[in-house]
Amino acid sequence: MLSIEKQLSAITMAVILIANPATTIAAENSWHCDGATNIDDDEIKARAPNRAMVRVLQEYRDRWDAQHMRAQCEAFVKGEPHEISCLNGRRNWDEIEAMVPEEVWELPRSAVRPIYLALQEEDSGASAALAYCRDVGAIE
Repeated sequence: MLSIEKQLSAITMAVILIANPATTIAAENSWHCDGATNIDDDEIKARAPNRAMVRVLQEYRDRWDAQHMRAQCEAFVKGEPHEISCLNGRRNWDEIEAMVPEEVWELPRSAVRPIYLALQEEDSGASAALAYCRDVGAIE
């Protein structure tokens, strides 16, 4: 039988999910997201002037994610405050946007295509960040 605290916690979570079905849920000690997937896609579309820049922002989002995940796992190792959970709705889009070189924003769409193709070929750092997080025990 579940303790009163666990029962109340389960009831509270159920109420939150019913009240907000678009809520994104993450497994404990994981970067995995379940639920709404378009939260940050809407943010990208609002910031990008065209489809090519959407793809550029997606690539820089992946790089920001990798840096953020690594930083959170480093904080875990140091015993500092950290949060390991789904990043949807929690990303710092001003930082992500600032990662894109200024001159790229001014290019026509056709000139941006080779840039995002090159970004796709580069390592975003996500695999290394996840491996580090697993190695230090921050995630499974």
